[in-house]
Amino acid sequence: MINRSAYVKSPGLFEVRDTPVSSPGPGQLLLRIAACGVCGTDLHIADRGASDWQPFGHEIAGIVQEVGEGVTRFAAGDCVALDSSAPCGQCSVCLPTPYGRARPDLCPNPLSFWGKGPMGFSQMMLTPQECAVPVPAGMSLDIASLVEPVGVSIDVTRTAQVGSGDHVLVLGPGPLGLAAVAIAARTGAARVILAGRSGSIARMAAGKALGADLLIETDKTPLADYDFGERRPDKILVTSPPETLPEAIGIAAYGGVIAYIGIAFGPKAVVQINADDFHFKKLSLRASHASPGIHARESLRVLETVPELGRELISHRFGLEEIAEAMETAKSDRTTVKKMVMVAPEIIG
Repeated sequence: MINRSAYVKSPGLFEVRDTPVSSPGPGQLLLRIAACGVCGTDLHIADRGASDWQPFGHEIAGIVQEVGEGVTRFAAGDCVALDSSAPCGQCSVCLPTPYGRARPDLCPNPLSFWGKGPMGFSQMMLTPQECAVPVPAGMSLDIASLVEPVGVSIDVTRTAQVGSGDHVLVLGPGPLGLAAVAIAARTGAARVILAGRSGSIARMAAGKALGADLLIETDKTPLADYDFGERRPDKILVTSPPETLPEAIGIAAYGGVIAYIGIAFGPKAVVQINADDFHFKKLSLRASHASPGIHARESLRVLETVPELGRELISHRFGLEEIAEAMETAKSDRTTVKKMVMVAPEIIG
């Protein structure tokens, strides 16, 4: 079986080629891809992370074409969205014990489609059934492709334990930060602030539309100089690069919690903090790493009950054969791009 599939190689090289896809093996689904979103990780792979040609794309929704032996959750024709990994469900970490509850989020043997043939920027691909969740009737598959990134935003919000009455600051107006704004605003936070650069015009405007009470343009007013009034942020969600963590520590409220998902992929991953300041302010710093993914079903509920989230996030749609142009746009256009999604017009229309 032949399908078209995009491949990437740094620095910024792309090609779409005919690639064989086999029938699904035990526990697998053969998926015809309807939509796949562009992630910051894809841009990293294109710039520095792929020394040889490799398939890419992991924010996926599509239609099941065929199921492998032992598949019990899905049938041909089902519309599904994928998480990029899933707990194995079999190991001692995944299974409950008499001594405590299961922790599938810490599974050491996650299931995934990474490195096993064509990925999201393709016409078809194979995936373990555990990575798939059914898409609700009436939800378009381009919106359903947001399941994976929204799950990451759910994770960083929960890692910070955002709750009723909190003052929340989100650093970074990318898709993860924007979804975190929407989630925090609907979790009962008393105040939600979004911080980003003034050039991110469309993203900052989307943050306001999704529930941010206040926008801070950090290139005009550095956070260290901003007057938060009587109450500094209790919970800070860092979706910006790790180099912003010391600044987050400096402005956090006494007893504040800082959760971060930002990744640097290089020397800038190493940061220095004032440990005394951290200690005497009774701060907590927590890493949010949503792998294996456990939030896909909740992501769908968020996208279904907050329809403006999908509408605000997706700004650009493109076809598979336009992958090179689309990736360049995602990299260079910080003014209008919010989220770019590859769509298959024969499926979505």
